[in-house]
Amino acid sequence: MEKAVKMKTCVETIERNVCTGCGACENICPVKAVFMNTDREGFWYPDIDRQKCIECGRCADVCPVHQETIAIVSDRYKNIPLIYAAWSLNEEIRYHSTSGGIFSELALAILASGGYISGAVYDKKQRVKHIVTNEKGELERIRQSKYVQSDMENIYKEIGSLLKERITVLFCGSPCQCAGVFQYCKEKHISLDKLFLIDFICRGSNSPKVYRKFLNELEEKHQSEIKKVWFKNKTYGWNRFSTRIDFDNGEQYLQDRYHDAYIRGYIEENLYIRPSCVCCKFKGLHRMADITLADFWGVHLDGHMQDSDGGTSMVMLHTEKGKKLWKAVQDNVYQVKKEIDEVIAGNICFENSVEHGANRDKFMKDLDAIPIIENIERFLKR
Repeated sequence: MEKAVKMKTCVETIERNVCTGCGACENICPVKAVFMNTDREGFWYPDIDRQKCIECGRCADVCPVHQETIAIVSDRYKNIPLIYAAWSLNEEIRYHSTSGGIFSELALAILASGGYISGAVYDKKQRVKHIVTNEKGELERIRQSKYVQSDMENIYKEIGSLLKERITVLFCGSPCQCAGVFQYCKEKHISLDKLFLIDFICRGSNSPKVYRKFLNELEEKHQSEIKKVWFKNKTYGWNRFSTRIDFDNGEQYLQDRYHDAYIRGYIEENLYIRPSCVCCKFKGLHRMADITLADFWGVHLDGHMQDSDGGTSMVMLHTEKGKKLWKAVQDNVYQVKKEIDEVIAGNICFENSVEHGANRDKFMKDLDAIPIIENIERFLKR
C-alpha cells in the first residue's frame, strides 16, 4: 500500500512575514483545524490544531500569497485599464465618503439589482470587521476608510453561499483580501461571474491593537465611550482630512491630518503597519479586482479647482465586469477620463510597497509600556 503524501499547511508553506492575516485559510479548512490568533503587535496569524488537521493542504492552496496564486494574478490583467477621475453627483454621499463617493454609487447599483454588498464596518465597540448585507441602510456603515485591518471572520463562507445561490455579491476590501475571496471561490469551485471585487490603492494595514489602544486612551480622557469613529472627515476639506471621534457624552475629538497622532504615526512614520505590507504582492496591475478605487491626489480638472476639496475618486476599470458595473452608474456620477501616469504621480503606493518606519521596532517594543499617544508622539517631527 502506498504511503499517503503529507500536504503542507499554510503555517509550514507561507513565511510569517508575508502572511496578510486575511483568514481565507481558516474559512476553507473542512475540519476547523485552522484558527487565527493575534501576536504581540495585534496582528492576526493562522495556527493549526494538529489533533484536528487531516493534512489536506487546502489552507496553503487558498492563501493569496501562495506562489501559484501570485502567478494567476500576474496573468490576470495584460491590458492597461480604463481610468477616470470621478465623484458622485449626490453631494451628501460625496461629503460622507472618503473621496468622491464612487463606492457608494456602485454599491447602490448592486443593491438595486437585488444583490448583496460586503465591506468593513465598525461594531458597537468600534472594532472593525467585514459584513455581508442587502440592506441599503448598512451602506452608511461600510463607506469611509477605516485605517485599521478588518476582521474577516466567516465572510468567505457567507459570500460563497450567496454565489452558489446565483446571487450577485459586491465585495470591497484591500487587494490581499480581494485575492483571498477570489482564491476561496476558486478552491471551492464556485462560479465567479456573479462576484464583483473592488479594491483600493492600499498604503498598508494598521495594527488593531494600536487602534484600540488609541481609542481607549481617548475614552479615558473624555470620560465617555465612543459613539462614532470617522477617519478622513471633511470638516476641513478633503485635502486636509481629519479624524473625528464622537463621544456618548456629546464631546468630540477633531484633529486634521497634520495634528492627529494616530494618522501622523501611520502616514509620516509608518510605526504600526503589518509586516507583510512592506512586501505587498498586489501592487500596480497585479491584483484580483474588477475595479480599483482611490483618492485621486494631484488630479488636474479643467474648469474646476485643482484637487476639488469635496473629494475626487480615482476609478480604474480592469475587467469587462467592472466596465459593465461602471456603465450602470453613469447617470449618477461626474467623470473625466485620465491616464495611468496621472494615477502613479499622485499615488506612490499604487506601484510601491510602504517601508517600515525607522522607529517601528522601538515603538512596538514599548507598545505595552508607554501610553499610546505618548509612544507615537515621541517619534513625530515637530
